[in-house]
Amino acid sequence: MKVKDFSENVYKVCEMELSNNNSSPLWGIIWDKNISKDLLTKRSGRCYFIVVGNEIYKIGYSDCKGGIKRTIDTYRSQGNSGSPSDRTYGVHMYITEELLKGKKVEVYFQSTEEIEVGVKLANGKNIKMLTSISGKNLEVENIKLYKEMKGGLPLWNTQESNIKYPKYIIDGRIDLIKNKKRVTIEEVKERIGIL
Repeated sequence: MKVKDFSENVYKVCEMELSNNNSSPLWGIIWDKNISKDLLTKRSGRCYFIVVGNEIYKIGYSDCKGGIKRTIDTYRSQGNSGSPSDRTYGVHMYITEELLKGKKVEVYFQSTEEIEVGVKLANGKNIKMLTSISGKNLEVENIKLYKEMKGGLPLWNTQESNIKYPKYIIDGRIDLIKNKKRVTIEEVKERIGIL
């Protein structure tokens, strides 16, 4: 499944670029000028696609406040600082590695629309409220579609594949949390053989 397979309801959000300094975060975000602030911060459920060189490397979802902008910024801002999850730390490192190899890294997403539903409260009162379908539902269906087209899961969907992260990801995350040791771009270059 490639970017060309996306329909018109999938929007480009941003591209990543290597950081100019050697500290956290290791890369920055260039937000697409064609996407509105309202769409970037829309709270409804969303499914996102991290794309490397036109190939989908990760399909994920989020329902958090702040919209897709906050979802993607979390990978950037928390991936090499604080106490990130294996996934957040791993994706931050993977994006850094691909950028160092000269690859283009982009993010696309689709969201659900809010719908009005009737709900009965504990006291029996009926009310109407706006809600959206969880982005998890979109993620599940898009992963099924990806499997049908490619015969497996995207490379960075390690949790869904029941694959352990590489040792350097696990050890690096532990070192960050216990010793506050952030990885530098120079260390990533050395690890992947770019001098």
